[in-house]
Amino acid sequence: MSNLNGKIALVTGAGGRKGVGRAAALKLASLGADVAITDVPRPDDDLPPRERGDQWNGIESVAEEIRALDRKCLTIPADLSSRSEIHDLIEKVVGEFGRLDILVNNARAIIGKDRVPVWELDPDIWQHVLDINITAPFLATKFAAKHMIEQGSGRIINIASIASKQGSPKGNAYSSSKFAMLGLTQCAALDLAPHKITVNSVCPGGVNTDRMNYAEQAEADKQGVPLETYRAQVVERMNQGTPLGRVAESEDVAHLVAFLASDEAEMITGQAYNINGGTLFH
Repeated sequence: MSNLNGKIALVTGAGGRKGVGRAAALKLASLGADVAITDVPRPDDDLPPRERGDQWNGIESVAEEIRALDRKCLTIPADLSSRSEIHDLIEKVVGEFGRLDILVNNARAIIGKDRVPVWELDPDIWQHVLDINITAPFLATKFAAKHMIEQGSGRIINIASIASKQGSPKGNAYSSSKFAMLGLTQCAALDLAPHKITVNSVCPGGVNTDRMNYAEQAEADKQGVPLETYRAQVVERMNQGTPLGRVAESEDVAHLVAFLASDEAEMITGQAYNINGGTLFH
């Protein structure tokens, strides 16, 4: 795979210690890109246990890792439920680096509070999930596209989900947002194709990200065990249910992100690629 020397990438939702955003940012940097990363500051209650306290500092910790690879890194805290902050985010990246070549729409709403039957789903929670999971990628794509069109090239990579292709009980808000992500991917791909800008989605199944999940926390509390203990049980069940024998790691997703950002993927657009170890084939 060709290097990304001279390319500028922006990865949203990149502050998690085991997250896809961090893995993608590090992979792109390892291939030569300079990287801007963003995430929303969260209270300790909204962080995984391993990120609480002073041991992990979100995007600033990720930035240190990127700079250790001898690449530039710009950190921009941003609330992606705010249209103005998304606009300013894109402008800050272009203002700092002079261009934007790769946009990775990775940020997503914390799941759990939405995991209830449809008749119990709070409309405010529904709206929050849609705001972060689909409206924010739309706006980031909209604002980034202007600069990419001026450049005559660009790569937009959306992190969707297996839930974008198959619904599940109590997954109304999340699956709806991720199904919409594929619609955005296909339509934006056609809009931007004349400008040599590709738009694709990556659709992971279960990923061992250690990300915060309110539903898992509630179940751990119910069982009287630490969240890490309950989560290990969840990961083991996913391992056993995956034909390839293990759940995906964030780095597995990052490898595909890097390929779609590369020159080798210049004829690929509007696609939605699974990374699920064989649990879903379409």
